[in-house]
Amino acid sequence: MRKTIFTLTAGAVALAAGAAMAGHHGDKKMSAEEHQAKMDAKLEEGFAAMDTDGSGTVSKAEFMASRMAKAEEEWADGADYLGDDGEASLEEVKAYRAAKKAEKKAKYEAKKEM
Repeated sequence: MRKTIFTLTAGAVALAAGAAMAGHHGDKKMSAEEHQAKMDAKLEEGFAAMDTDGSGTVSKAEFMASRMAKAEEEWADGADYLGDDGEASLEEVKAYRAAKKAEKKAKYEAKKEM
């Protein structure tokens, strides 16, 4: 039981951290209260998505199903680096990540020039 609570807490913290980063970079004029409200809303949204039976709690099975769905989505999104055999080599993944990093940097630079 403690392990499940720890895992769920870790998941909630991960969701909150993601929301914090999104809020931090999204609107530089956001007050601390607005930022906290945005983080709370993101956490609540993520928790509700995991609570598939609507019980108000997240079971280990719900948490694991949520993580598996995310992993499957990430794998499908990675179709750009999958070889013809449906598998990814280390070199393919590195090349894909480098291209994505360059794309992100170019967007950042373009936004910075505005």
